[in-house]
Amino acid sequence: MPDDLKIYCSCVVAPCRPVLLFLKENNIEYTPIEINVLQNEHLTPEFLEKNPKHTLPLLEHKGAYISESGAIINYLHDAFKIPRLSKEVQCQVDQLLSWASEQLHWDIGFSYVYPQIYSEFGSEDSAMHCRLIEQGTRKVCKDLDDIEKTYLEGKSWLLGVRTTADFTVASIVVVLELVSFDFKMWPNVSSWLERVKLLPHWAEVHKFHDDVVRQIAEQNGVE
Repeated sequence: MPDDLKIYCSCVVAPCRPVLLFLKENNIEYTPIEINVLQNEHLTPEFLEKNPKHTLPLLEHKGAYISESGAIINYLHDAFKIPRLSKEVQCQVDQLLSWASEQLHWDIGFSYVYPQIYSEFGSEDSAMHCRLIEQGTRKVCKDLDDIEKTYLEGKSWLLGVRTTADFTVASIVVVLELVSFDFKMWPNVSSWLERVKLLPHWAEVHKFHDDVVRQIAEQNGVE
């Protein structure tokens, strides 16, 4: 592989998918290294030596290690001389990338979805667990309201034109599908997601996610 570019990622970690989409969209060759987070492979001494924050995705390139999806995408822009948008639009893109991988993923994933599907993120106390989900619901609704009204009102894409921000934010939003979330209160978001899902490589990168969503729907008797 050129320059020995490696991406440490996991099929169950949503922030990995925007990086994979960016690599494929820009025809950058790389070696994917799957890290099984369910087996705590991200906590091994070997991985912690590469990334003490034990987060995914992680890029390895020419002896450097870069974590966080937004930082990785910015690094790839420079390392492979990929043209950027105007300075004003690029700043807005960078802000959305940072928000998606940090705050949005925390609100949607760790505060709402993961406590419902992974016991280690919830609470054994039923009352505490309900309060956790209620708090998460409020966070999710606020985030979707922001996307619906601030970014998608009268627009097809978050910033008016399609950018990396669209598939980055969407990769986090679709995590809600794991709990059969209903987007009917956010029609702009729903329509935007359908557009994003038609982008090149989306289906390939999100195959594991889509398979899990399909299995959950079948178990719940939803077509």
